[in-house]
Amino acid sequence: MSNNKGNSRKYFEIIPHGTITSVPEFYAASCHCGVKKGKKDDICVIYTPLKTCCSGVFTTNKFLAAPVIICKEQLNNSRNIKAIVINSGIANACTGKKGNINAKKTIELAAKYLNIKKGNILISSTGIIGHQLPMEKIKNGIKYCSKNLNRDGGHNAAKAILTTDKVKKEIAVEVKINDNHKSGNIIIGGIAKGSGMIAPNMATMLCFVSANVKISRNVLDGLLEEGVEKSFNSITIDGCQSTNDMVIIQTNGQSGIEINNKYDKYFNEFRNALFFILKSLAKKLVKDGEGATKLIEISVIGARSKIDAKEVGMKIANSILFKTAIFGEDLNWGRIAAAIGSSDCSVNSDKVDLYIGDTLISKSGKEINFNKKHADKFIKKDEIKFTIDLNIGEKECKIWTTDLSYDYIKINSLYRS
Repeated sequence: MSNNKGNSRKYFEIIPHGTITSVPEFYAASCHCGVKKGKKDDICVIYTPLKTCCSGVFTTNKFLAAPVIICKEQLNNSRNIKAIVINSGIANACTGKKGNINAKKTIELAAKYLNIKKGNILISSTGIIGHQLPMEKIKNGIKYCSKNLNRDGGHNAAKAILTTDKVKKEIAVEVKINDNHKSGNIIIGGIAKGSGMIAPNMATMLCFVSANVKISRNVLDGLLEEGVEKSFNSITIDGCQSTNDMVIIQTNGQSGIEINNKYDKYFNEFRNALFFILKSLAKKLVKDGEGATKLIEISVIGARSKIDAKEVGMKIANSILFKTAIFGEDLNWGRIAAAIGSSDCSVNSDKVDLYIGDTLISKSGKEINFNKKHADKFIKKDEIKFTIDLNIGEKECKIWTTDLSYDYIKINSLYRS
């Protein structure tokens, strides 16, 4: 549970076993249609019958996958998105004109079987790059899912979107509203996939969020952009970026609560809960990093700008030397110093202090005597926190990453591309 600052009357609670369909009037279904080998679900549909406001943030990779291209077109024409069709196993990326045709055909099929307009549908794909979608199988999957939408379908949808992930990622929260004239509390739910090739500007990750507020387009766009910057754009596993990444949020207004600007009564409550959802799912992605054994939080403080703080954090987080040292539980702080020094940011090596947990391990860029036994306790944990104080400003940033293990090499060398 997380209390909102300055108002103890309103707070949000994590919904036990919550998912994207924990939000009222959101439904989902999934099945195995044959895109993947085996019997695991590989297609799902997320749907709400209500009018929505929808917003999306997409990868900046120049090799945009067909679903990303089509989703951008759809959102430019309408924000009333009632359904999202997601397949795993094939990314429909680097597939040329035929890939775009298949993406549009997917929308046509969903419109037919859901009995809604084509403009009310988004699509998403993840998996192997360069292969065309098997459209007859996609058709059968959409047909099945459209007939089997249900309130508990979010859990299976969270499984259906996975590729190399070891576990599903889902969460939902509820913001308590005491106003009698409102029809319900604010509820936000989400699912995500991703475990490798995770980098800023998103990479090999998908995230879908639902909420039951009525919100203006501009406010939702701003909140999603800010929230993604503080979550999915602040994580990295291997520094690699992919072609299909997106974060989509649909809000259906079921609660009767309206948010039209940042001064509205429930703006802060919604913002805090949404950002919690996004950060929680982002950290779940990192924690499930391919072969990862440790979740690492890097807090950069005392920077001259947020940009500098983030770049320093990312330099450390993407350092192969740093990540392998953490896997080996070797507190080699010199690798952190080297990563900081390789950035183009404002850094004075004579002022930088390094901490692991609450233990100062380097002062003013120099080695000091510290309690190694105490520090070793931190580095042996599954979750490790480092703090880098640049001591030249007041800006800060948090980055999440993983160690780099033998299994990462094994998984990615065997993943068929």
